[in-house]
Amino acid sequence: MKRLSTLSFIGAMLIAGAASACPWASGDYAFSEAGIYGDFTVNADCTEMVWDRSSDGPETAALERTKHGWKGELEKADVELLENGENLRVTGNGGAMRQVRAERKN
Repeated sequence: MKRLSTLSFIGAMLIAGAASACPWASGDYAFSEAGIYGDFTVNADCTEMVWDRSSDGPETAALERTKHGWKGELEKADVELLENGENLRVTGNGGAMRQVRAERKN
């Protein structure tokens, strides 16, 4: 029984460590740079992003861990939140990619 509780504890620590490793967790962000702009929020475990661009309304995307951060696919673009917790890459459907800096609002 002690072994099972130890394994449960280790599993909980790994999950907590994974969530805390994401600097975007539980954040509310905005950016406006080089003609692209947006507001977005990230949930506590960095598995979902809600993107809100005033002209299109909110859109929810699942986030997946990548080599450089967390990536989500939106209707008009792919977004990768980089590990530094400040920059993101926005790649439009046409293939043009821009790296921009987001400001945390909360």
